[in-house]
This record gives sequence, structure tokens and C-alpha cells, in this order.
Amino acid sequence: MSVRNYIAQIYKSRTNLLNILESIYGYDISDYGGFSINEIDAMINNDQLDMLLTHKKNEEGEKILTTKTYIKYITKGTTLNSSLINNITDDLFTYSDTLTQTDCLCIVVDSEPNDTIMAYLKYLYETLNIFIVIHNLKRLQFNILEHNLVPKVSIMNEREIDELKTKYVIESFSQLPEISRFDPQALAICLRPGQICKFLRISPTAMTSPYYRICV
Repeated sequence: MSVRNYIAQIYKSRTNLLNILESIYGYDISDYGGFSINEIDAMINNDQLDMLLTHKKNEEGEKILTTKTYIKYITKGTTLNSSLINNITDDLFTYSDTLTQTDCLCIVVDSEPNDTIMAYLKYLYETLNIFIVIHNLKRLQFNILEHNLVPKVSIMNEREIDELKTKYVIESFSQLPEISRFDPQALAICLRPGQICKFLRISPTAMTSPYYRICV
């Protein structure tokens, strides 16, 4: 891949990721938009691609689980492994207190995470409650939420979950079908285990019907 193509991929990935997170969480992305290709190139050279997005209240005035999201780019030529992940989490969660256990760390890297890395991400969440999403740079070249075959999705807040439990007489969340945190759509919206999402399925008659999944 040429340097120019790589810069263009970084540029496109930032745009798509910011738009996705703004639409799902209502983040203020104004500080990170509107940059040119040349400015992105300078950010790459100066290691200034990182972004910290602060979660705002949704329309109902209720917060959902994730408070902040930190986006960390691992630039070309750097291999992502458990040691590097530890260095990043130590810096953001321990030494600087930039993130807490209610926040999300997004790592963008030019490769797919292998089974070892995915198992390590599960270990970090189950033992330290540190939630990390790894995005492949190539997958961020388009906004999956805008595809006409992908159902609309939203993360449910506490009020919506209470209404769901009452409507369908749900006694335990184990009654709900599951969606893996590593599902492409779950990754896109940074869905963490325990969260419940609502999908809107479009039928051939142009009617929509909701269905629900709990993240595992």
C-alpha cells in the first residue's frame, strides 16, 4: 500500500468512526472534524491521531453505560499484541486516569485481531472491567450503519429496558437472544457485554419490526 493510500484510509476511518459514535452516543465531535488529508498526514507523523470523545445525555436525559470513548490509532509498522495493549491500558486507565471502567477504549489497527488477542480482550473485561474494541482499519472504510441491508440499531437505556421487561414479561435477560461483542455491528457501536440493543428489521412490505439482543 502506498503512503498516500494509507493516509487516505486513516482519513476515511476517522470520518466514519466519528460519525458512527456521534449517531449512537451523541458525542461532540466538533474538535475532530474538518481536517484535510495533509493535516491528517501531519498528525500521523507527529503521533497525534488519538481522540477523546465525551458522552452527552441522550434525548431522554438518561445516560447509557459508556461515558467516554478514547480512540487510539496503532500506525503502520507496529504490531498489536498483549504487551502493547497493556502499555496502552496502563497509560490511560492507571497512570493518567484518562479512562475509567465505565469508558471504552477503541484501538484502530491495520490488521484483524487474532484469537489470542480476542481472548485477551475478554480476559481484561472479565477481570478488570476494562472494555476495549479493536477496529480493523479496512473495515472502517465504510459506515456499516448506513448500509441498506443492515438493520437500524440503538443501545437501550434503563427506562427502555424496564419497558421491554414489562411488555414481554421478561424475568431474566437470559431469555433474550444474544449478540457477540465481536459481531461487526456490535463492534461498530462499541456494544459491551450486558448492554441490550434494539434492532429495526425492515420487511418486504416496508414495515419495520423491532427485535432485541443482549451483548455477551
